[in-house]
Amino acid sequence: MSLPEAQRRHIVEVRMANAEQMLVDSSNMLDDDSLRSAANRCYYAVFYAASALAMRDNKTFHKHSGVISYFHAAYMKTGRLPKELGGILQRTFDARLDADYDDLVELRHEDVSETLDQARRFVADVKSLLQTT
Repeated sequence: MSLPEAQRRHIVEVRMANAEQMLVDSSNMLDDDSLRSAANRCYYAVFYAASALAMRDNKTFHKHSGVISYFHAAYMKTGRLPKELGGILQRTFDARLDADYDDLVELRHEDVSETLDQARRFVADVKSLLQTT
């Protein structure tokens, strides 16, 4: 189902605002040493940015795996965004799975801080692409 252009633009803006908010939330959680929640929010910042691109392209998915697959096919394989972003998407997804579902994983502050830096880069690069196209 194709959405009207104005509605798609609005959804893209909402998703990017959500991505930015997730970065703020992650930073606050990291400051409070809530490492599992911070890692979770890093992934969602990246996910919202990737899903904003999909919406801009008039693509909708019902599963995270659909957004991730589309991002790799449409933006990594084509070179529209730096290949490093595909790695960031995968690493933040893996970190979120560990944080959310692995009871025994021991997260380190430094690692989650690095994940947050990578999430910031991902969101900034997507935002830049959205502004130029």
